[in-house]
Amino acid sequence: MTRFHELDALRAFAMLLGVVLHASLFLVTKDWPVVAKEISPDLPYDDIVYAIHGFRMPVFFLLSGFFTALLWQRRGTHALIMHRFKRVGLPLLIGVFTIVPLQSLWWIFTHDGEVDFAGAAWIVLLSWSWSLHHLWFLWVLLLLVGVFVGFISVYDKLLDRRFWWGLIPLVLVPQLLMTEQTWGPDTSAQLWVNPLVLAYYACFFIFGAFMYQVGVSVMRRWAVALVPVIPVFFVGLHFEFVDKGSVAHLVSSVLQIVYAWAACFGLMGLFKIIASKDRFWVRYVSDASYWIYLWHLVLIYGAQWIAAELTFNVHLEVALVIAVVTAALLVVYQYGVRYTWIGVLLNGPRARRVAAENVS
Repeated sequence: MTRFHELDALRAFAMLLGVVLHASLFLVTKDWPVVAKEISPDLPYDDIVYAIHGFRMPVFFLLSGFFTALLWQRRGTHALIMHRFKRVGLPLLIGVFTIVPLQSLWWIFTHDGEVDFAGAAWIVLLSWSWSLHHLWFLWVLLLLVGVFVGFISVYDKLLDRRFWWGLIPLVLVPQLLMTEQTWGPDTSAQLWVNPLVLAYYACFFIFGAFMYQVGVSVMRRWAVALVPVIPVFFVGLHFEFVDKGSVAHLVSSVLQIVYAWAACFGLMGLFKIIASKDRFWVRYVSDASYWIYLWHLVLIYGAQWIAAELTFNVHLEVALVIAVVTAALLVVYQYGVRYTWIGVLLNGPRARRVAAENVS
């Protein structure tokens, strides 16, 4: 059975970039649970956050669409639904009563709020109803899988490549209608997903499904698409944040979707070059990245709270937050998750390497 090692690795890369993005936010915005004393627009972290946000989730949803179509073709509709329920639905259900309440409590704690026992109980039970925090991506993924299943009956009739390639410019429509001044799509972390955000990610998801369905092969030469990404990014930021008016908004929106698609194709080509071989450590990090992303924000808030009181170099503080949080979650993954029911839930059963080598 063909395994797409480069796409597995790229999906893990997109997940782990979320740690970098969130670790940087305490130096970017005051609308964050922890704000560093050194926060300043002169630091590079605004650009780092915008750059990551502009392509990370488009890449993730494109790959999710690809692997959704793969599961459907290989195992059928019922197996696809059960797989997504176990790998996505159950982690989301568990997360809304564990991860989401902990993050909500962190927000209250860092804003000098006081919570009694009854208030904490209500937060545990209902905090998900006003925000899923970073777990919103699981909810959107479930919705998109539902859309995919709903259209399976007509899926084979819509394989005209001209229709599917049209999804690339079609992303401009929701992008134009978004209202947040940022680089990339708006944020929608509530249970009621902003229809524009859903439509935006649906274009990438459906295109990924199309790629698998019609056998579009990832090419190494796609990496060339990364060449214009940096100039497009900085020119686009100028139109988004400096120039005003409808023309600037149109130019910025066009450049944002050019940036997102170029990054998607370019990174697929790059990972085809550097990660197309089966390597144990790459598969291991790919498995661990899901666990790391689910829990990283709970730890990042605490790490940022400590880092904000330090007098280290600001870049060292960010690097330490990323390294400490990632290392801690990797240790927990190895000894408390990978070979337990949690690991089976997230990634399926994994055999211990030593035991597997002894058997062979």
